[in-house]
Amino acid sequence: MREFTTSAKVAKQDGGEKKLPDVPFKLDGVDMVCRAPKDAQLAYLMAAASSSRTEADQVAAVLDFFEQTLDPASLAVFRKRLLNTEDEFDFTDAMGIFQHVCEEWSGRPTGSGSAS
Repeated sequence: MREFTTSAKVAKQDGGEKKLPDVPFKLDGVDMVCRAPKDAQLAYLMAAASSSRTEADQVAAVLDFFEQTLDPASLAVFRKRLLNTEDEFDFTDAMGIFQHVCEEWSGRPTGSGSAS
């Protein structure tokens, strides 16, 4: 069972401007963290995952995004599970996590915040 944290906490940078928070979540009971992206990463992701791109490009953009924003321990778990042919964790699950993380950053949750 996956667990998601739904409370968004916006940190402040030294200059006082808002900064996106790191987003913690659990993947089958394992604590994971998606680190706050910098603006350039968000711009790249938005361009690469736009609806005008092919589905393959969108998949690649999401995977690239996770490669760059998951903390090292979380990335190791993510890769191992995603690439294990005997593990039920699949790209659909990764997209659910991706959607949750984006909702946290935008402050606009679309679902209940948990999935099983």
